[in-house]
Amino acid sequence: MSNKNVRFSGMPSLSASTGGSSSGMLSSVRNMIPSLSWRTIGVIFLVIILAVISYFIYKSITDSAKNPTYKANRENVPVGSSAASNSGKEAEIMLFSTDWCPHCKTAKPEWEQVKAEYNGKQIHGYTIIFTEVNCTNESPDVEKMMNTYKIEGYPTIKLVKDNQIIDYDAKPSKATLTQFLNTVV
Repeated sequence: MSNKNVRFSGMPSLSASTGGSSSGMLSSVRNMIPSLSWRTIGVIFLVIILAVISYFIYKSITDSAKNPTYKANRENVPVGSSAASNSGKEAEIMLFSTDWCPHCKTAKPEWEQVKAEYNGKQIHGYTIIFTEVNCTNESPDVEKMMNTYKIEGYPTIKLVKDNQIIDYDAKPSKATLTQFLNTVV
């Protein structure tokens, strides 16, 4: 086997071998970058791996946030409402709204239709109770409810059943409210 030495100005010499071993190739790479130690190369490799992992974690979080399908968020929070005080026989659905909110004005007729159909009726052994909370003027009682139920926007609909607060996470319409009641109660 013959070796040819090739020199470029400013570069260390490279040995081009035909059929050489892999250790010769590794030493050639190491000779090309003599200023980098194996520790530095290892750190660079580790940073690249962490960047790739971070990207996939970020992507999975943002993809789930973009998913518009309904998902019930069940928080186990002790609640002092009427639904919690009756040993799980009642489910209270609450609408938090304001007078100035255009989305609340759109949701109100849909809410009223479902309320007329289900208020006081039983679904899966639970009596459904509808409660409306007007948050326009934040009295101490309203402010306490807003803090208890973590209200951040309007309209917000929550269902309290068996000391659980369940978020309604869809556009308020008669069909979606009915589906919500029949699914989570």
